Amino acid sequence: MELARKEDVGLVTEGGKRDLLSQQTLTVVTFYMGDFLFGISAEKILEINKDLEITPVPLSENYILGIMNLRGQIITVIDLAKKIELQEEIQPKINLIIKTEEDAPVSFVIEKIGDILQIPVAKLEPTPEKIEGLNKKYVEKIYQLPDRLLLLLDLNEILKN
Repeated sequence: MELARKEDVGLVTEGGKRDLLSQQTLTVVTFYMGDFLFGISAEKILEINKDLEITPVPLSENYILGIMNLRGQIITVIDLAKKIELQEEIQPKINLIIKTEEDAPVSFVIEKIGDILQIPVAKLEPTPEKIEGLNKKYVEKIYQLPDRLLLLLDLNEILKN
């Protein structure tokens, strides 16, 4: 008899995405933009960098800052605040390099990195009907921390188009 491995137990939903509720805890990398605290699953993060040179790309979408060269790999750089329609002015300083379903990673430019948290999946809540200050379609779930709300971003929605 063969035992199932922990990573094989997750439920798969439409589009091949694992169901969050099939896991016990979720490891999340948090970061700040304005007054908001956001989170992305740690398994999607390749690395975090500062001060990388970005080459502008003419005629691209307003949220695309350009491209950068990371050890010979060309990466698209996205201003995450513009993409999620954040209505606050931020001072982006850090590149968060994200793995995508395709082979090409992307970089989100963010303001300030936070902590790495282990979140009990059972305590994740659905996105409220309205979130003041950004487009709610980019938020997958929320988690109530003792002092603030953590917004878990929906990478599939952000990376569409």
